[in-house]
Amino acid sequence: MDRTGILIVSKCLSSSAMVDALLRSDKYTPELYIAEKQTNPFNLERAKEHRVIPDLDISKISGFASRFANRIAFGLCDTEDFVVAGGRDELEKRAGVQMVCVTKKFAVEGSKASQRLLFDRISPAFNPNFKVFDPVNYRDESEALRDFRSAAEEMVQPVIKPDAPARGAGVGVWGSDFNTHQEAETFFTRVYSKGRVVVEERIAGEESSFHAFSDGRHFCAAPLTRDYKRALDRDHGNLTGGMGSYRDAKEHLPFVRESEWSEVVGKEEESFRRWKGRGSEPGLRGIVEYDALMHTGKGFKVLERNSRGGNTESINLFTTLEDDLIDICFRIVEGRLRGLRFRKEASVVTCVVPVQYGNPAASVTSDDGSIDLMRALALSKEDGHAIRVYPMDVKAQDGRTIHGNSRCAATVGIANDVEEARELSLRAARVIRGDLRYRRDIASAADIKRSCEHMAVLRAHKVDQVNR
Repeated sequence: MDRTGILIVSKCLSSSAMVDALLRSDKYTPELYIAEKQTNPFNLERAKEHRVIPDLDISKISGFASRFANRIAFGLCDTEDFVVAGGRDELEKRAGVQMVCVTKKFAVEGSKASQRLLFDRISPAFNPNFKVFDPVNYRDESEALRDFRSAAEEMVQPVIKPDAPARGAGVGVWGSDFNTHQEAETFFTRVYSKGRVVVEERIAGEESSFHAFSDGRHFCAAPLTRDYKRALDRDHGNLTGGMGSYRDAKEHLPFVRESEWSEVVGKEEESFRRWKGRGSEPGLRGIVEYDALMHTGKGFKVLERNSRGGNTESINLFTTLEDDLIDICFRIVEGRLRGLRFRKEASVVTCVVPVQYGNPAASVTSDDGSIDLMRALALSKEDGHAIRVYPMDVKAQDGRTIHGNSRCAATVGIANDVEEARELSLRAARVIRGDLRYRRDIASAADIKRSCEHMAVLRAHKVDQVNR
């Protein structure tokens, strides 16, 4: 098999799942050149060359890549920070390494306000009612607050978002993060003090995550996924970067009708073609759309667009790919990505996290910072198809594995249906040791039933907004 050098830029999010998918190639022998923020033991063990760059400084990554550029066919990354900062532009210019991600020009994740204005241009039907509050347009905070009161009164139940990416943690949602207009004003003031703010009308519906791959010309939709952003079971607690996710064996989710799925794919592709313009747009390659959708009784809205794959949802996709990931990357770089195949399997991801992740009031008992993945990894070794275990925010140190402050590991179950996949995922999560926790309701039958019933009500009343 052909030896293929691949650069991986890793923030220790979904990179271990990416690495695993690359190493499962039947056509190529990958040689991995990994630059990451810390010593992830999974990646370290599998890298041909490994370098820790704690701040993931692009110039340092470029220097690392330049040393091995003549051996590297292409590069991948798992962090929006690299993409938004123009990482692809820099590496292609300085190191000559082709990156499978969008250029800085198309990294719309860098600004939620810019996203809303983009959708107004390429697909206004995607947008909920919204207003952008920019400090440069107001004499002082009190003037902005008066304008906010007027907008909030019109929207009734607002959602408040900082313009810059906050990985979910900076977003305020009516009914969860505040319940009165006074509380909403306090939240708005706090966010506004740091810069531009986007205020949107809260949409009634069920969320999903939509991914699309492209080579700059062709558009290939991936199966629909759902992630769970709240810290605690039953969607309680603070917003986090994600506690887990799932995909069904079908291309769409149980609460989405096949006709609704076809509408999503058609409209997303139509908007993509308006976005890229005529012909091919080389700046748009890789996972060019990772959209948070809200399905309603009157179609769908796009809550936000990201510039790379979801860090739990992409694991669902990597673990159910039928096509060879290395071959996919070559097709993207060479402009011949005319289709993608995924197995008809369900995949459930459960994230194991520190007790205080998204739940700072929780008490820590005797945490020494260690995480023991050995029993979970043994389960994965027993059946490497049905169970996968991917270390995330952890590092090898003095013979131990130390967890960080974010998601420590993703346990994945893969099966013919969601319920069986969920049980496999939980089986691995239960045996991970440390002062840690995880949500037990990711992809549960009760949660899926609730979503299906909610969508039935919304469709019956053709509702896409919260009752006034």
